[in-house]
Amino acid sequence: MEYVSKAELEKERTPSELWNWLIQKVGHICSTKEGLTAFRLQHGLLKKLPEEIAPFAIFGEHKFGSTDQILLKPVIGSQNYDAIVIDKRTEPSTETYIEITQAHEGGNDYWRRCQLLNQGYVFSNAPVIKSGKGKNLPVSIPETATPVEAGVKNELDRIVDAANRKANKNYPDNTSLIIFFDDTELSEERLKALNLPTLDDFVKKNLMNLNLTFTTLYLVGCAKVVFREYPIK
Repeated sequence: MEYVSKAELEKERTPSELWNWLIQKVGHICSTKEGLTAFRLQHGLLKKLPEEIAPFAIFGEHKFGSTDQILLKPVIGSQNYDAIVIDKRTEPSTETYIEITQAHEGGNDYWRRCQLLNQGYVFSNAPVIKSGKGKNLPVSIPETATPVEAGVKNELDRIVDAANRKANKNYPDNTSLIIFFDDTELSEERLKALNLPTLDDFVKKNLMNLNLTFTTLYLVGCAKVVFREYPIK
């Protein structure tokens, strides 16, 4: 069953329209057991909703607010960008490109989604214990709470890994990079409480020295709290 089409995903929308459409679409899909399963396991084009549409929509609301002079257009395919921003505030209008990547834990993310689907909850930083190889192997994720420090370190490391995956690659002119991360694990309040450098200082030290061929780097939090914009020289 096709829950979302390429044409739906690629429709030009204002920032508010894109976010509202995403929330309504996900709610409709997840209103049935079959749809919830497909969404959690990211079947087909459903993978695009959490991995590309959500980061792009949150970015759009933070960056542009409720204007109707900005249109956001996701682009599905193998091109070296994931979305286009159409700016009608100038005459003629301009287009810039967006590349989107996730600060995630790789293959273990799949197993956490499986447990979330089957049990209704999962410990986000507990170890994923595998007994063999392949997607049908026995996997367990213990109900083990981890220290706050570990959650913060994991998320910072994932941000660096995400940036490294995009370093030393060529992108069209006027392309920006969005790194989508878990700001429930990583917030300015937690960094301060742990006496760690601010997010800005962390980015300056660990990301700005990479060969990122983008005009701007954006850190976009999945909880819509943390949003950072860093021009790249």
